[in-house]
Amino acid sequence: MHTLSCDAAMTMIAAARRCAEEMGRPMSFAVVDGGGHPIALLRMDGASILGATTVVGKACTAVYCQRPTHVSVERARLFPEVYGSLANATQPPMVMSMGGFPLYGRDEGIPIGGFASSGGSGEQDIEASQAALAAWARLQSAAE
Repeated sequence: MHTLSCDAAMTMIAAARRCAEEMGRPMSFAVVDGGGHPIALLRMDGASILGATTVVGKACTAVYCQRPTHVSVERARLFPEVYGSLANATQPPMVMSMGGFPLYGRDEGIPIGGFASSGGSGEQDIEASQAALAAWARLQSAAE
């Protein structure tokens, strides 16, 4: 897969939502394309109102930095002035919080999009996003 379809985005969100329901955590999820434009967004009943905004920023951060956001969080601790400047320069703003991952197609060079979960602890956000990444991997395997 070289692009993200709406159907693929919804499949990933459904997988993350099932994971969040199993954890008993109302969460928000977002899928963005390689330019950081939202493809799909879900805020579960009871999830934080802010989660719907921050989750898009998290997914974009994974695309912009081309790495999982938990790695960017660690790097931002080492270089706060650099990441602070980047956060102010991007639109939507970068969000330094765990739970965002870049999505790659067959070419592992540049991300074709990003996925993020928000609303749990950092570890819960990662866990829900990893459920989405597993769904993404299954979609890619089926497409080959």
